[in-house]
Amino acid sequence: MLNRLLSIGCTVLLSVSLYGQGAGIRATYFVDGAKTKFDNRSHTAVESMEQGVSVVYATNGVELILTKLRMNKTSGGVNDPDRRNTGVNSVLVADGGSDVLLEACDVSSHTAQADGVSATGSGTKVKLTEGKVTMYRGQSSAVNALNEAKVDVFKTEVNTQSNQSPSFYTYNGGTMDVNEAFGTGSGQASPIFHSAFNGILTANKCRMSSGKWTIANVDGGIMTLTKGELKAGGICGFLLYGAKSNEGHGILTLAKNTISVAEGPLFLVTNTTAWVTVQNNKISCKSGDLMIVKADEWGVKGSNGGHASLFVDKQTLNGDITVDSISSLNLELHKGGKLNGKINATENRCAQVKVKLDAGSTWTSKGDSYLTSIVFAQPVEKGVKQLKGKHTIYYDPSDPDNAPLGGKEYKTGGGRLCPLK
Repeated sequence: MLNRLLSIGCTVLLSVSLYGQGAGIRATYFVDGAKTKFDNRSHTAVESMEQGVSVVYATNGVELILTKLRMNKTSGGVNDPDRRNTGVNSVLVADGGSDVLLEACDVSSHTAQADGVSATGSGTKVKLTEGKVTMYRGQSSAVNALNEAKVDVFKTEVNTQSNQSPSFYTYNGGTMDVNEAFGTGSGQASPIFHSAFNGILTANKCRMSSGKWTIANVDGGIMTLTKGELKAGGICGFLLYGAKSNEGHGILTLAKNTISVAEGPLFLVTNTTAWVTVQNNKISCKSGDLMIVKADEWGVKGSNGGHASLFVDKQTLNGDITVDSISSLNLELHKGGKLNGKINATENRCAQVKVKLDAGSTWTSKGDSYLTSIVFAQPVEKGVKQLKGKHTIYYDPSDPDNAPLGGKEYKTGGGRLCPLK
C-alpha cells in the first residue's frame, strides 16, 4: 500500500510540474529539446488521466533516457481517424528528431483509442529494450513507427487485449526492427504485425501469437519475418490487401519461421498487388488452403481482385491455391521448391495463373488444375516429369508462354498435362 501511495504521489507531482505541450500534443511529462538537449528519469511512475493527453512527449531533438519507468494512461481516448498515423494520445510519443531509449520500462494503456509507444517524423528514433507494453482496450496499437521514424524493439513483452490493436505497426516510411519480442494479441482485427503505406517492418526470433486474427497484415508495406514462432487464430495467416486503395504494393518475406494457422488460408491476397517469398519455414495450416487470391470486402466491386506473385525457395508448401476471375497469380518454384496441392480446381478459366518451375523443383497436383501457362527451366520432355500426382493439369494453348508445349498433351510423372479446349 505504501509503495502504491508513493507511486501516486510521484504521478501527481509530475502532472503538476512537468505538464506541457508542443506541436498540438499535450503530455504529463513534456521534454523539449529546444530547452534541454538531454534528460533522463528512472524508477518512478508517470500517469495521464486526461482526454487526449499523453504520458510522455519528447520533441525537438531531445535525447531522453527512461529506465524502469512506469507509464500508464487510464482514461481519455481521442476519436480521431488519423490518430494512429500521428502519434497523438499515445502513452509515449516522440517526434522532431528526438532520440528516446526505454530500458526495462512498463508501458500500459487502459484507454480505447490510445496507443502505446509512437515515434513519428524523419530523424526520430525510439528504442525499447527488455520492457513490457500492454494495451488493455480497443483501437490501441502497442508500438508504432510512423512517417519515416525508426523504432527498435529488443526482448520486450508486447500484449494487446482488445479489437483493432496490432502489436507492431509501421506507416508511411516508418521503419521498425523487432528482435526476440514475445506476447499475444487477443482481439478481433488485431494482427501481430501490421505494415501500411510504405512502412517497413523486420522481425527476428519473435515468439508471438494472435488469438483471433492474423500473424501479419501487409497493406502496401514491406515486411520480413525470420526465425520466429508465430501463430494465427483467425481469418488467415497473412493478409495482403489494400484497405483504402488497390494501388499499393505489399511485399512479404518469410524465412526459417515456425508458423501455425488455425483458420483460413495461409495467405489471403485481395485488392492489392503482392509479392510473397517463402524459404525454409515449418508451416501448419489446418484449412488445407495455401493461398486464396480474390475480391473481398475491401475496394471497389469489380476491380478489387488480388494480384499475387508467390516465390517458393528451398521450401515445401502444402495446400490448394484458388484464384478468382478478376485476380491473378504468378507462382515460381526455385531451388528445390515443392508444391503439394491443386490450383484452381473449379476450372475458373478467366483467372490468370502462371507457373514456372526451375530444374530442381516439383509440383504434385492433388486434383485437376487449370492454368494460363506453365514454363519449365529445362526442355519440356524433362520438365513435365517434375509434375507429379495422378491428375490432369490443363493449360491455355493460345498463351504465348506455352509455345514450347506446341499445344500437345504430355504424360507427367503420374498424370497428364493437357491443352484446354
